[in-house]
Amino acid sequence: MSRYLNGLVAVVAALACASTRRGPALTAHDSIPPRAAPPAMPRGDITPSKLLAWRRTDAEWARWSDSSPHSARFIPVDGRDAADRTRPVRLEVLDWGGSGPAVILLAGSGGTAHIYDDLAPRLVDRFRVIGITRRGHGASSRAADTTTYLLDSQAADVGTVLDSLGIKRASLVGHSIAGAEITRFAARRPERVEKLVYLDSAHDFAGYDELMAGNPSWPPPPAMRTGTRDDSLATWRDWGKRDLWGYWSEALEVDRVRTGDADSFALRVLVRDAETHPKEYNAVMAPALALSAWYTTGTAWFVHLDPLRDSVKWREASRWIDSGVRPFVARGNRRFLDEMPNGRLVHFDSDHYVFIFREERTVAELREFLGPGPIR
Repeated sequence: MSRYLNGLVAVVAALACASTRRGPALTAHDSIPPRAAPPAMPRGDITPSKLLAWRRTDAEWARWSDSSPHSARFIPVDGRDAADRTRPVRLEVLDWGGSGPAVILLAGSGGTAHIYDDLAPRLVDRFRVIGITRRGHGASSRAADTTTYLLDSQAADVGTVLDSLGIKRASLVGHSIAGAEITRFAARRPERVEKLVYLDSAHDFAGYDELMAGNPSWPPPPAMRTGTRDDSLATWRDWGKRDLWGYWSEALEVDRVRTGDADSFALRVLVRDAETHPKEYNAVMAPALALSAWYTTGTAWFVHLDPLRDSVKWREASRWIDSGVRPFVARGNRRFLDEMPNGRLVHFDSDHYVFIFREERTVAELREFLGPGPIR
């Protein structure tokens, strides 16, 4: 099960995102135990596209292709490609178009720019929207020199992409561990930054390993299907919908099921660097907005638990949320407010993917903070 564990480098606060990548090769002995029917509606904000993704059948997913209105290009950055040392590292950059101030979207650890496939089109009437898939992730190159997975290199990559696109200044939006990247970039290159948005990412990293070691019921076990590649994809989609999030979207389909695993070494290096290098909030001059999830047992990692059927595990999970997760998040939020010169924090009930679980709230907050104009 190493594939789905690879992405579990961090899942809370500024932590990385749980992965539902394709599983290992299926065998004739794998089977699916009887399962209760999924809820009729997904959790969180019920947008039309999210509801459609929830109700789409496996057969329909097999015929589906990514329809998000972006173009894709590959931009060379510093470093050599691990697969071909004669060429530079290249980053996958998605461009949703739009006019107005530039907005750069950065995914959490293990994720790609495609995680914004649903959100980005809702911003293009006011902004030029770009997404960057960091090195070692998705279709971007894996680096021959693994020291380039550090925050300094990630921040430099953002600058190179901006230069390549002719963008002098931009607002940066970072989910999860990308919060450390946008802070580093804004602290070192203040002249390039208009505003910052932290999507459940304005938190500390120190102590993360100890926190997650106390999680009493994680991860939920996936049930494997026997059959074709499409059956394998359906297995991981089903696991995400039923046991991991309790919702689904086209962005999750591309980012979590149809994209190859990130470089596991890149994940460890990046998280460790974020743990050992404190965020430089006090060096950031740009206005900053942090959208922080208020975790509960029902919104965090425990969709797979039933409060009655799994009452003992449910109580253990609730105690861990109350005594471990919330204080951990609160410490990071407090430092953000104390040290960020122009910072504002908004708390609301959500899971880690605030921009998917609470898409409507997130869109409203982004549009109000990043620029004027009505919210559609």
